[in-house]
Amino acid sequence: MGKRKNNDNTILKKVVNEQTGEERAISLHKDHKKPTSRREFLGSGLLGFSGTLLAPSILQVITPEWAFGQSTDQCAVTGTKMPAFITLNLAGGAHISGEIMPLGEDRLPLPGYNQLGLGPTNNVFTDNNLGHDLFQQGVRVSGSATADVGVGHFWRGMKLRASQATIDKTSIILSCTASDDDTSSNMQDASGAILAAGLAGDSLPNLGTNNGTGTGVGQQPAIIRPAAPLIVSSFNDILGSLAPGGTLASRLTVQRREKVLRLVNSLSGSQARAVAAAGGATSQMLAKVVECATGKNIENVAFTPEVDPGLDNGVAAVWGINPANKAGAAYAQAAMVYNALKGNASTIGINRGGHDSHGTGRANQNTQMSAAGEILGRILETAQAMGQPVVINVLSDGSQSCSNENGQPAPFGADFDNDSGTRGLNLLIAFHPTARPKVKNDQFKYQSGYYTNGQGAADDSVVGTVQKSAAWAVANYLSLAGGTHIQK
Repeated sequence: MGKRKNNDNTILKKVVNEQTGEERAISLHKDHKKPTSRREFLGSGLLGFSGTLLAPSILQVITPEWAFGQSTDQCAVTGTKMPAFITLNLAGGAHISGEIMPLGEDRLPLPGYNQLGLGPTNNVFTDNNLGHDLFQQGVRVSGSATADVGVGHFWRGMKLRASQATIDKTSIILSCTASDDDTSSNMQDASGAILAAGLAGDSLPNLGTNNGTGTGVGQQPAIIRPAAPLIVSSFNDILGSLAPGGTLASRLTVQRREKVLRLVNSLSGSQARAVAAAGGATSQMLAKVVECATGKNIENVAFTPEVDPGLDNGVAAVWGINPANKAGAAYAQAAMVYNALKGNASTIGINRGGHDSHGTGRANQNTQMSAAGEILGRILETAQAMGQPVVINVLSDGSQSCSNENGQPAPFGADFDNDSGTRGLNLLIAFHPTARPKVKNDQFKYQSGYYTNGQGAADDSVVGTVQKSAAWAVANYLSLAGGTHIQK
């Protein structure tokens, strides 16, 4: 190895890999000290997306077992022991900000919430007929806990499917982020960064329900583009991805398929040894990939159906499914969530349409939000039944607002009659089977960014763009999964 000056402040150093003989050059800056802390390592660019993690980390670490999994040089890859990450996208501009009230820059209630369908005052924070406490201390959601009122139906739907015991182990934080209305062009899907951070499935890739954006939901990637997801429209899509196709699948029994693949595996082993004989770490790694890939096919050809949510009585009860009839969207969604929580799959994206509902009347708007809340409730209750942690990122493309009526501010429970992307709000919901995740008790309370007195999300805040909001989601997920706070 050797050194030579590049300029007065930089030294180029040649480094030789002792195993492969490969050479590479690195630059050393005289005025840069060696990084010693985790923050300095992040700042030095060791993680490709760390520079965009601008949002303050709010959720604290929960339990040590959420640490990253260990890696080995064996073919089998064990689960990462990171919590499941599920994106629930309410396509069309859902009025999330009418379901949980955003705070101002001072982290106090706004003077009024009439444009959000919650009346001209902030009484929703104090009147139990208008709002109630549901998650961690200090968080107020719209609607009454005991009576059926014309708001808060997202939570009413959730409570239809999630028990109070489950809700008591759930925390929520908000991102006050405007987004474009009724479009799949918003760059706010965080799944690519979550995958890059280490979340991986044992036998399935990332799963989604929308094939138009490459993320599995109707949102563009925000930080890193994920690998193309497996699009799931039925449970058979998951089954089909785990079994050989073509003539091998249709003309041979499972036992004969396995024998064929074992023959191929023996050939692969011979080829792998031939490649490895060339010497060097690179050729050995290539040989390992060849042999492992075919070995994994043998595992898949004779797999037992542990991907089937209907065979778990607790999960089947949550989703109302029967393993004798695997058709329908409910079975497919149950399978996606089940496999994410089990560690078979990595990230999950569930896309739900029908939220471009402005001008259709509050009854229909409430029905749509209630149905979305039921999906959320089932996800949480599945996590409770399986005893697994989960983080859910609730997104939408835009939002809705209420107009003044007869020159007066819209009353509590008014119909949403306008698209209004400036009133966007994203949610991050965390569940742990042993205790409610802790939220930092500081000036941020349960919210990043803020709403102005004009009842719109401030675009100059730390989460003022959809990409920053996605980074906020990643930072908080990593805080839960890795046990550290990422703050810039």
